[in-house]
Amino acid sequence: MACTQVRAGNIKGQVLDDHTGEPIVAGTVTIVGTNFKTITGLDGSFTFKHIPAGSYTITITSVSYEVLTKDIIIGNDETTVTVEARLINASKKMDEVVVTRSVNRSGTTDQSARSIEKNADNILNVLSAKTIQLAPDVTVANILRRVSGVTVDRGESGEGRYPVIRGMDKRYNYTLINGIKIPSPDDKNRYVPMDIFPSDILQRLEVIKALTPDMEGDAIGGVMNLVMKDAPEKFLLEAHGAGGYSQMLFDNTFSVYNHSAVNAKSPAEINGSSFNASYADFSKANLVFTPQKPLPDGQFGLTLGDRFFHNKLGIIVSGSYNSINRFHKEIFNEASPQPSVIFGGSQPALTDMELRNYSINDTRVALIGKIDYRINSSNKIDFSTVFTQLTTYQSRLITDSIFGSRTEAGVADVNYSDRSKTNTQSIFNATLQGLHQISKHIAVDWSGAYSIATQKTPDQAELTLAQNVTPDSSGTLLLSGLDRIWQHNADKDLAGYLNLHYKFNIGSQKFDIGVGGMDRHKERDNYYNEYSFQLTSSNVAYTNIYDAPFVLLHGNQKGTPNSPNIYSATEDVSAGYFDIRWTPNKKWNILAGVRFESTSQSYTQSADTTMSGGAPTGTISYLDPLPSLHVKYKLNDKSALHFSYFSSICRPGFFEIVPYQFVSEYYTEVGNDSLQHSQAQNIDVRYEYFPGGADQILFGAFYKNIQNPIEYAYERPATSSSVIKPVNGATATNIGFELVYTKYFHKFGISANYTYTYSNAPTVKKHPYKYVDSGGDTTTTEKDVTVNIPLQGQAAHIGNLSLLYKDGKSELEIQLATIYTGRHITYLSGYDGMDYWQRGSVIMDFSAEKKFGKHFAAYLKLGNLLNTADIIEMYQNSDFLKGPGSLQWPSQNRSDRVLIQKKYYGQTYLVGIRYQF
Repeated sequence: MACTQVRAGNIKGQVLDDHTGEPIVAGTVTIVGTNFKTITGLDGSFTFKHIPAGSYTITITSVSYEVLTKDIIIGNDETTVTVEARLINASKKMDEVVVTRSVNRSGTTDQSARSIEKNADNILNVLSAKTIQLAPDVTVANILRRVSGVTVDRGESGEGRYPVIRGMDKRYNYTLINGIKIPSPDDKNRYVPMDIFPSDILQRLEVIKALTPDMEGDAIGGVMNLVMKDAPEKFLLEAHGAGGYSQMLFDNTFSVYNHSAVNAKSPAEINGSSFNASYADFSKANLVFTPQKPLPDGQFGLTLGDRFFHNKLGIIVSGSYNSINRFHKEIFNEASPQPSVIFGGSQPALTDMELRNYSINDTRVALIGKIDYRINSSNKIDFSTVFTQLTTYQSRLITDSIFGSRTEAGVADVNYSDRSKTNTQSIFNATLQGLHQISKHIAVDWSGAYSIATQKTPDQAELTLAQNVTPDSSGTLLLSGLDRIWQHNADKDLAGYLNLHYKFNIGSQKFDIGVGGMDRHKERDNYYNEYSFQLTSSNVAYTNIYDAPFVLLHGNQKGTPNSPNIYSATEDVSAGYFDIRWTPNKKWNILAGVRFESTSQSYTQSADTTMSGGAPTGTISYLDPLPSLHVKYKLNDKSALHFSYFSSICRPGFFEIVPYQFVSEYYTEVGNDSLQHSQAQNIDVRYEYFPGGADQILFGAFYKNIQNPIEYAYERPATSSSVIKPVNGATATNIGFELVYTKYFHKFGISANYTYTYSNAPTVKKHPYKYVDSGGDTTTTEKDVTVNIPLQGQAAHIGNLSLLYKDGKSELEIQLATIYTGRHITYLSGYDGMDYWQRGSVIMDFSAEKKFGKHFAAYLKLGNLLNTADIIEMYQNSDFLKGPGSLQWPSQNRSDRVLIQKKYYGQTYLVGIRYQF
């Protein structure tokens, strides 16, 4: 071995992969025969200080690499010399299937995630399995908040649920599992509730922001691809278990009902649609609410995988289970959709103030399995299945003060609403895929997939009570009403995909011509039945639910067997595409093509739709050409420029085009059979720099032009009460830029991203006002005005900042993560200035992991440390501080805005143990 004369008492160096040049994290560097030993940092660096003069041998080791030895002589001065060490990968590798067109796409490490981003034709962001494991999040929905340009709406439990990408509402995105599009269990919409997926079943998470011709075209915001765990190259056993609690459960009473008392089917489903039900046919125990302290949260996971038959056959199975209990408090001020008219304009008209308490148990189960068989170096087939299910048990208790009845302070009519709700959502997908290199130039891949998504809400039971409250006493608690609802839906997909690639060279120029297509048949059905009860006499005092003298409303003994909410629907989508990838030299990569998507939708309702308008049957078909162009110019081996243009669409949800009508959590919702699909033109540019390892700098800008955007409007038809309704808006634009920065400094790291988005959606609204006419009379009228507002759900400012620490010697990792989401519209009003805005918020989380020995690690996850509330407001001047008749309206504390809703979720704590062999 060669000896290097080093005129230094200090040594610093960096350890790299000899083949990829990537930094090797947590490698061991030892000076033989001494106590000097250290671990490489997040950037592969190491340092020795104050080394006595003399001759030394250092060894560098890391798992799966050959041992590297260097001889060094230390002089007598204080000079520092940098030593670069390159380790050779010693693992035995199988022949790779050559039909894949990308580099290592495992995405298990941050380095491989950066490699995927670096080598992609289009624009995307990738979160690795390692990042997901360390993050303080236990669901995919919460993990998505860490991606640049993504915000996530929180559900009733306070967990993230629906993502918004680049300010485009959740409807403008779709979800893939291993590259295959999946249906949604949602009863009205296509978008998938991402909290149904636990994060520990993922190998990586991709957010694709620019579509290529071989991708389905119904995404304007982006695509989420959930890549599940793949079979390992050697035996793998992973297990983890954790327990935790919510701070709100320490401070409040958790309410439960008897889950086993919930009838899975309605009386009409059990006995036939002609059956006349009575009060005796309904369970009562699910309306008896008992206070208790719930058990701690539980989280468990197990993964087993290996390869057999000379590594040709790979098998992996993975399961995840978690159960969490959450309590949240809410203030909801109900506002009339029609404002109070005053001179010069209008102001909000509040009618009720509701205090809501939610006690929620979420039980989440997921199972995945995958078998792949490497026939030879040119042929591979695999079969994968995914099943995930989320069951929610919810007790909701409401105190509703009707302020229109107030005559003086402390006097009001108060309604109470106690509701039990059991909801189960599930998704199952089974996919068979093949990759085949037919010849040197021709490659084929194909997929066949079956998916089904279901939702069941059996026997949602709601009891209402009434009481008159005065400063001196509370009146008798009276029975008021009772409703029971059964709802379930299923969405079935049968799809096939085929792609053919022909590769050839002309001189030094490379070409790849691709053709392919897909066909999907979808069937959707929805069942809905509602029973409403009345009292046999008035002013009946409430004692218990068993003795309540309820009878079914006249004509409602069968429920609503002909409800317009009962329907079936089909959708057939056929698509074909052509693209060409041209690589004229090492710097340029050009992908151009066009995709054609044909859509045919139809629905049939079980009844007439006189109460909601529209036709009981409907059919619509359309064909969309979707061209795209992606150009990448490599400035050097570490940096490149991207340009992407693509055309895309957004189809309405099935339920949205059916003229349904039902009462939801806060408003009455109706369908719109005249709703049209949205079309968009999208442009992206991005500069990217990957200096090595997990470090990156990305800066990009985007522009979207959307025709017929779909948004929910709050309006009041002439023939019914106020409703929420999906409508097409005027052509909208969405423009913004993104910045992503990740940098590691030995043991410390910073990961940050920021997105600015500006959208402009011209909207016609009513502007009511009063004036004094020429005769001296006060007249109330209204006019149409066009106002420019942002797209629904779009926040102008989104930011993530994570501070990281990793000490390879002590094997300790720490992360402090902060998310900022700016204000955004949640509901649109038909009246000027009456839109609902969610206030900007900051959410802070903390996580840590410490390894013990070779196989065990302990981890800690703390969520919502700042107890950030969700606050929805109207930005209107308000006189509710004094209130009607000089009575202050509770919960209103600002004169420049009106509080509509405020939710508190509290902090969450989770601690667990992880084992890996």
